[in-house]
Amino acid sequence: EVRCPRQTSFPGNCLQVLCELLFTSYFFFWPVGTVVWLALSPWALGACSWRALWSFSALYTIQLFAYKPHLGKGWPFHWLLYGPLVDYVLSYHNATIIREGPAPDPKGKYLFAVYPHGVYGVCRAFSGGVGVWRALFPGISARWGSFGAAFFLPGIREMSLFSGCLDASKPILQRAISRGENLILLPGGIDEMNLTDGESKETQLVMTDRKGFVKISIENGLDIIPGFCFGEKWIHHTFRLPHLIQSLLRPLRLSGTLLRGRGMTLMGFLEPSLGFVWGEPIKVRQQKPVDEKYLDEVHAKVAESVKDIFSRYKARFGYADDEILSLVSDESTGETQKDLLSDVGSVGSAGLLRFTSLDVA
Repeated sequence: EVRCPRQTSFPGNCLQVLCELLFTSYFFFWPVGTVVWLALSPWALGACSWRALWSFSALYTIQLFAYKPHLGKGWPFHWLLYGPLVDYVLSYHNATIIREGPAPDPKGKYLFAVYPHGVYGVCRAFSGGVGVWRALFPGISARWGSFGAAFFLPGIREMSLFSGCLDASKPILQRAISRGENLILLPGGIDEMNLTDGESKETQLVMTDRKGFVKISIENGLDIIPGFCFGEKWIHHTFRLPHLIQSLLRPLRLSGTLLRGRGMTLMGFLEPSLGFVWGEPIKVRQQKPVDEKYLDEVHAKVAESVKDIFSRYKARFGYADDEILSLVSDESTGETQKDLLSDVGSVGSAGLLRFTSLDVA
């Protein structure tokens, strides 16, 4: 077990707030970049000529489509994902992280399956850090699978690549496994994100027919380590857009949920503190082709492990006795679209911004 207590000193508080702000704001790097671009122009500071600014913009746009590291080996990412920034994000949330069982063998091969997605995916922070990940999973690193559109959005692209993300399509993940890399996925994807409801006593996981991540694990002999994030559904206030708008956004892998965070930011509220539990590895016997009965058997073990984690730890992390966990299908969410990304799972896109009063950390 690792505790990340909230920093109370002035320097520590400033660092954790700044790290949380960075972690939750990368979807808005592009408008900030636009403001900087205008500030450097002859209209403002005059530091750069229009020719230089437009040349830079043209080159950046060209590389968005011509340079595709997310379809290859990605970028170096250990310095960010396993660096102190993530520790400070978790300190901001006063987080507790638990790993059940002994540390996994660093020579093993693993797929980490994270639940639930959450409307912003703050659960992603539990996959890194110096004092967290390196303490709980020494000698092990893993790549995230992310939705493809992320790599064509300025700011989001760079943050995703520096966090170790690759495109979540099966061929790309397959090549990463062949290179000896482990994977981290949010199998519930965007449909699970849209089910986030802090007002409900029911936490819904889109899981019953999401078996792509299990199949790729069996095909490659990856043991599955399930994890569950407690409290994330309460750290943002949410509002779901009308179904018609959601249906238009979904093909773009964009959420139809509006967020309300602290002040004019997406920083999460300070309460409740977050908790995360990593279950023991579920051993997988490699098969190719995969026997359907064995696929169902391993998938059922993952589901049982997640349900067991929830039932045993919910009281510790502030869930009432009548809080329940439900496993639902794609059909029950009203979404039946299928593709490789939704079948395997991914890091989904975040919601949009709303405002509330600013608390003091």
